[in-house]
Amino acid sequence: MASLYLDWNAGAPVRPEVLETFVRVEREAGANPAALHRPGRHAQALLEQARDEVASLLHCDSREVVFCGSATEANNLGVLGAARAIARLEGRPPRLISSRAEHPAVLSPLRLLQQEGFPLRTLPLDRHARIEAEALAEALAEDEDPVLLALQWANNETGAIQPLPERVPGRVHFHCDAVQGIGKLPWDPRLATAAGLVLSGHKIGAPKGIAVLRLAEDRPFDPVIAGGGHQRGVRPGTEAPALAAAFAHALRLALAEQEAFAAETAAAAGALLEELRGFFGSDPSGFQENQPPLGQGLPNTLNLSFPGIDGRALLPACDAEGLAVASGSACSSGSSQPSPVLLASGMDANLARASLRISFGRPAGAAVGTEAGRRLVRVLARLYKSANR
Repeated sequence: MASLYLDWNAGAPVRPEVLETFVRVEREAGANPAALHRPGRHAQALLEQARDEVASLLHCDSREVVFCGSATEANNLGVLGAARAIARLEGRPPRLISSRAEHPAVLSPLRLLQQEGFPLRTLPLDRHARIEAEALAEALAEDEDPVLLALQWANNETGAIQPLPERVPGRVHFHCDAVQGIGKLPWDPRLATAAGLVLSGHKIGAPKGIAVLRLAEDRPFDPVIAGGGHQRGVRPGTEAPALAAAFAHALRLALAEQEAFAAETAAAAGALLEELRGFFGSDPSGFQENQPPLGQGLPNTLNLSFPGIDGRALLPACDAEGLAVASGSACSSGSSQPSPVLLASGMDANLARASLRISFGRPAGAAVGTEAGRRLVRVLARLYKSANR
C-alpha cells in the first residue's frame, strides 16, 4: 500500500525544480563567498542575488535578510539578540509577551530569558490554540515599559491564525514566527509590523538546512553567536549560496501558488471530514475537531481527537495503514507526552494523547482527502473494536 504523506506542517518534500537550482548553484559556486578571488566573488554574487530576491518577495531591504541554518536558529537569534539588546540599552529587561501556542523554537529561548530575570507573560488560548486580540491589546498597554512580543502567524498543530497587531508602538519589539503561514495563507500586510520575521525553507519545498530571519536594521540587536562579520554580525559563519538560491526559488513558487495550495488542501481536508462524519453517523461525540472551522485557519490542517482510543496505539496504527501523520510538533514528536499546545487549550491529557494532526500538501484535492479518510476510518474501526473487547 502506497503511503499518503500528510505531515506537510513538519516538512515539505523538496521541489524538483528547487533541487535543480540547488545543484546548479552548488556546482557553479564551490568557493567561499567571503573570498576575494574570482571564484569567491562569483559565489558572493549568487548569494546576494538570492538575498535580493528574498528581500523583494518579503517587501524589505536586502540588508535585513539573514540566512540561517534552521528556523530554530533564526528564532533563537531573533528573540535572544533583541531581548538582551533592549535590556542593555534600557537598563532593565523588557517584558516578554507570548503564548503557549508558540513553537518550542520560540518558547525555549523565552524560558531561557525568564531564567535570566526577564518577566514572561503567556496569554491564554481558546480551544483552537488562538489568543484573544483583546487580551493582547491589554497586555501591550499594561504600562510604558519596553516589550518584546513573540507571536506566531499560524499554529503548526491546530492551524489557528493569530491576531497579529495592526500597529506596534515604538517601545514594542515584535518577533513573528511566520513559518507555518508562508505559502498557505495570503500575505498579511501586518507582517510588516514585525521587527523580526522567521521563515523555514523545508516547509516550502527547499532543502533542509536553510531559513531566513528578516531583521529590521533600525532595531536593537546584540549578537548571540561570536565569529566573523558575516551578515552584519547577526549570524556569523560562511553562507551557502546554493541553499540561499534554493530558498529564494522555493519562496517565489510558494507565494505564487498560494491560492492553488489553499484550494486543493482545503478540498482534501473537507473530504476527509466527510468520511469521518459518515463513519460516526449521528454520534456527535465520536470525534472532536480542534482546528478552527474550515476557512478560518490554515487550509491544509486538521487536528482531531478520538475519545476512548488508546493514544499510544493511534500513530503506529495509522502508519501501518499508510498514513504518515503526526500527533504534534515534529520537534517534540519523540516525546510520549501529550501535546503542550492542546493541554494549554484546555484539553485533558488522555484526549490530547488520542489526537492527530493531519496536514495536506500538493497535489491534493477531494480525492486525496477521501482516500485518507477511508484509511483513517479503517484504523479507528480496528482500534475501537480492540478497546471494546
